[in-house]
Amino acid sequence: MISVRNAGTAVMAIALAGGLFGADNALTPQEKEQGWVLLFDGKSLNGWDSAVPQGGARQGGAPKPPSAPKPAASGSPQAAPAVGSNPRACTTAPAETQAGASRWEVVDGALTPCGETTGYLTSRESYADFVLSLDFRAGEDANSGVFVRAPEGTGGYEVQIWKTQPEGYNTGSIVGTARTEREFNFVANQWNRFEITADGDHLVVVLNGAKALDVRDAKFASGRIRLQYQRYPIQFRNIKLRAIKR
Repeated sequence: MISVRNAGTAVMAIALAGGLFGADNALTPQEKEQGWVLLFDGKSLNGWDSAVPQGGARQGGAPKPPSAPKPAASGSPQAAPAVGSNPRACTTAPAETQAGASRWEVVDGALTPCGETTGYLTSRESYADFVLSLDFRAGEDANSGVFVRAPEGTGGYEVQIWKTQPEGYNTGSIVGTARTEREFNFVANQWNRFEITADGDHLVVVLNGAKALDVRDAKFASGRIRLQYQRYPIQFRNIKLRAIKR
């Protein structure tokens, strides 16, 4: 029997998958009036960079893996690639990327990592106060997250996607900042939606229409958006942002 809460989540995911919120990777006239901007055009990596963050280590990602990597908790500064990540093969010709950077492709209108090297896709622009909306589709045990206000190096607020983070910062939590008070699970292998608000020190995370976290923290005032690839499968689309103006 499906609980009321899980049924609601499933309905929301089906609605997202069915495109009831408008065309994918496009803004509606109402969104344009409200000041939303599209950060991913659905066709290219324009505006994004997979280079290794400055400082050498990649928070939650991986430098060059050792000969016998072991699983590591998301958020660890020197985390190695997760064992058994089973990455998908890349289908496009390799572009010029920094050594140790992850590979990302656009597949059927979605940002999709590929190959062995884990890492990040980072926006080239920085943002301070905003509402960020994006869809993600992940496997049941996918290890991924969405960083906001991420500085040039490691850091920023990591909104967790991973369901079983070892320290309890599970789906909807902000790693190292606040855990959700109850379980908030995404629907595996279906499109789910995060809405992340960063307004001064006020941080709010909404998953598939349900508020998962509402906290205050002032460690990071501005920075880039960073999509994490640590254990496949994971995809992102419909990445939109509305600046909060004072």
